[in-house]
Amino acid sequence: MPPGVVAVQILFKAVGEDGYRRWLRGELGVVENLTVLFLAVSVVTALRMFLLRKRVASPLFGPFVLVMALGCFFFAGEEASWGQHWAGFEPPEAVARRNDQGEFNLHNDPFFEKVLDQLPRNLLTAAALIGGIAAPLLLRRRGRPGPRFEGGPGGWIWPTMVCLPAAVVAVTVTLPEKLFEALDREVPYLIDISPGETKEFCLGLFLMCYLVTLHRALKAQPQARAEPS
Repeated sequence: MPPGVVAVQILFKAVGEDGYRRWLRGELGVVENLTVLFLAVSVVTALRMFLLRKRVASPLFGPFVLVMALGCFFFAGEEASWGQHWAGFEPPEAVARRNDQGEFNLHNDPFFEKVLDQLPRNLLTAAALIGGIAAPLLLRRRGRPGPRFEGGPGGWIWPTMVCLPAAVVAVTVTLPEKLFEALDREVPYLIDISPGETKEFCLGLFLMCYLVTLHRALKAQPQARAEPS
């Protein structure tokens, strides 16, 4: 799916801009809505693991997956503008006036933008680079089969190779836009595919793949026991 979402957008642009904007781009487009779906699955998966936290020896596992659930819930809510475009309601005038896109969310508000938009995006990009690309390749080279729940967080916190495609595209999809901007040239029409939305799509998919594979590994090891308090 990660390279596929890029290929499909290029294909739609080649056919026609109207179809591309109608079906793929924007708040009601496929890319944006799939991002929210990935994050919703991530929330449910993280909460299910929280209920199974006593199977893991590390006391950090429960707080970790709970934070992941809350973070994915907030990410999904902000992406969907908390249902504004689905329900068709208008945000309060005071909110719309301050919001860069006139939407019912916080990450487009000038006061919160650096903390709730740029900072989380940069942290997730760093997580994709380190945890989604470097760590799986290194662990595969060392022959580690997958998450281990008997010890500390070092045994289960790192993503597996399943997360690699989404992480690679998330890290690289905005590079063409930055390159052409540095060269003071316009992005070629076919690859002008809203890299921000595509990056968020891949970050949402990265989080879902990470949490789903972690949950599957946990379900496969029901005999793990928590350390005595």
